[in-house]
Amino acid sequence: MRRGESDRDPMDSTDDFSTAKTFAETALAAMIRHLVPPTPRNFALWYAHAAGSTPELSRTLEILITNGQEFTPERNEELFHRYVGADSQLETLLQAGDKLQETVARIMRHVETARGDAQEFGRTIESYSSQLGDAKDLSRLPDVVAGLLAETQRVAARNELLESQLSQSTGEIIELRQDLAEVRREAMTDALTNVGNRKFFEERLRHDALEAMENGESMSLLLIDIDHFKRFNDTYGHQLGDQVLRLVAKTLTDCVKGRDTTARYGGEEFAIILPQTQLVGALRLAEGIRSTMMRRKIVSKNSGEDYGTITLSLGVALYRPGEPIADLVRRADAALYFAKRNGRNRVASEEEAPAEIAVPA
Repeated sequence: MRRGESDRDPMDSTDDFSTAKTFAETALAAMIRHLVPPTPRNFALWYAHAAGSTPELSRTLEILITNGQEFTPERNEELFHRYVGADSQLETLLQAGDKLQETVARIMRHVETARGDAQEFGRTIESYSSQLGDAKDLSRLPDVVAGLLAETQRVAARNELLESQLSQSTGEIIELRQDLAEVRREAMTDALTNVGNRKFFEERLRHDALEAMENGESMSLLLIDIDHFKRFNDTYGHQLGDQVLRLVAKTLTDCVKGRDTTARYGGEEFAIILPQTQLVGALRLAEGIRSTMMRRKIVSKNSGEDYGTITLSLGVALYRPGEPIADLVRRADAALYFAKRNGRNRVASEEEAPAEIAVPA
């Protein structure tokens, strides 16, 4: 049975010239109206919006338009990577795995039904065979019935084998999905510290910012830097430096909870995303992290030598609904720079660093 027009994915309608032309014209008109440069990447984004194929994208664009937000190059790039980029292709692959697994399960149910029918058919033929076998003047009929029974058994055996093969295929599909999920997890995890990496941080920050904007909730960002880490690393070696990075990552992870996200931002820098958190709450957490880190000592696993304590500088910023993510990161980075410039081992808010906010991260 062919799918009806109402079942068709709007993005699959490119074979319909009239429909595709309408989507393209609508997308281009909206881009011109909102001063979005008609580049191929931007057009792909707005075409998806016009086609209605990505409801989450459409909601985001509508919120930005309603709030009078400007579609800057940074914002356009963020939207593209979130909704059209490679990550969305991986998610599509995982979704395809789900659908394939469901399909195989459905086939197995059909096979099970067919197998039951074959068994019932075999029992019926066997009954007739018994009846016909008692009739001595029909000496040839039992042979015929025996042949029919043999064929029925062969069909049943084939169905059983098919069921076994499909069951094995389902297991392989499940294992494949697990492998894909593991690959994605590894691609998003910093191998040294076992927290999220920069790619994971950027993806989660975009996701949490979108949720904060849609739900009218607060979101804060912490950027954390290990004080004098390069000097420590050069003095005691990279092996001990790696131990410091792991200790800091564990400290940060121990201090957060729930939906909070910890990631290694790069080198000796870390980041924490705090959904549903006002600036005052984020500052309180940052101070708790700083004081907790001061109480932990660096001890060599091999020699037991005590290398003292490591301190952290932290910058805190609050997300402003609809702003480019780069602006939030820039303010948090400015606050971090302010903390380091004013003695290190301290927490600074974006409100303390007004002069640095305009400085590129």
